Amino acid sequence: MRLRARLLLDLYVGGMLHAILKIPTILLGRLLGRDHDLTRCQEIAVLKLLGGGSLVIAYPALLALKKLPHVRKLVLVTTPAIKPFGDTLGIFDEIVVIREDSFIHLGTDSLSAIRRLFRFDAIIDLEIYSRLTTVFSLLTCARNRVGFFTSISFWRRGISTHLLFCNVSNGIYFFYDQVAQIFGARPAGEEECTRTFRNALQAGEPNPAETHLAIAPTCSALSSERMLLPGEWADILAKRLDMYPNGIVRIHLFGAPSDAKVLDALKDRLSGRFGARIEVGNHAGKTNLRESVRMLSSMTEVLCIDSALLHFSRLLGMYTISYWGPTDPRVLVRPRANSALDEIHHVKLPCSPCIHVSHQPPCKGKNICIRLAANPTADVPMNPPWVLH
Repeated sequence: MRLRARLLLDLYVGGMLHAILKIPTILLGRLLGRDHDLTRCQEIAVLKLLGGGSLVIAYPALLALKKLPHVRKLVLVTTPAIKPFGDTLGIFDEIVVIREDSFIHLGTDSLSAIRRLFRFDAIIDLEIYSRLTTVFSLLTCARNRVGFFTSISFWRRGISTHLLFCNVSNGIYFFYDQVAQIFGARPAGEEECTRTFRNALQAGEPNPAETHLAIAPTCSALSSERMLLPGEWADILAKRLDMYPNGIVRIHLFGAPSDAKVLDALKDRLSGRFGARIEVGNHAGKTNLRESVRMLSSMTEVLCIDSALLHFSRLLGMYTISYWGPTDPRVLVRPRANSALDEIHHVKLPCSPCIHVSHQPPCKGKNICIRLAANPTADVPMNPPWVLH
């Protein structure tokens, strides 16, 4: 099932179910008078269907929940595409998968997941914009249903038992941390997160005698406007190679299996420009996510756009160079104790960020923001691209 079909299903079917279920839910809640104390929850489910990078950003809060002495089980409810992210993080006791490739699988797997989570102590809905995930949480009859609301998601009131206001202009990590806090936990610190994750991953260390540069140039189809052009990556690499004038520099390209052809083209572009100066390997489709992240742990530095591999690299404590356009690093990048480990390229334009604000890029794919992130002096048309005709 295509992404657009899923979004339309969420908008219209989810909206209809909200209208049907809201009043009975409010009345039943008052009649039952259930205890909604979060500090005694022993079984907690986390619901995340899109965007695996969000799970990585939420890692300090999730680790804090995992370490609460009274929590016996932490479960992730997700899709096949996001399951590898949960596996790689290594903190979930169980992962429940809902297939979304067809309406039949979506329906049957959702019913199976509802039975599995029926009357759980708590379910945390990390899908800030989804209507159907709110309905799913309600149908589990979980005693506590934790979610977020924004200025436009008033429809969640009365259906979720605990709502946290999410101001999308501020760091999303603030609001993930609040989830841990309302359960009585303190979000894990940066050093603890990095140590715990590296140990669980059995991560390696960079070899100071060799230079290995990772490039993660792709992202999910949810917002492909974040991607740079092959020529832009070649220009970026030319500047990085000046930092390593001696010896061969080994370039590692990372992406999903579906990115293999795109990365092959980038490999040819880089090899043709830099020749024997570099060795390029394309790992897309040859390593799974966990293996890719483990490889990142031994890189000299990681160059990437806003993607899950960036957030994994930062969780590993790696030196990262990132390029931002239609998303805002101030919202998605949790500050690190050593700010020198992050090199962030971002040119703020009036129309940016547009992802999560507009259903489609107002520039209709011109992506001036990401062009300027790669080269702030680039000659790009600066007439307002956000004017609709």
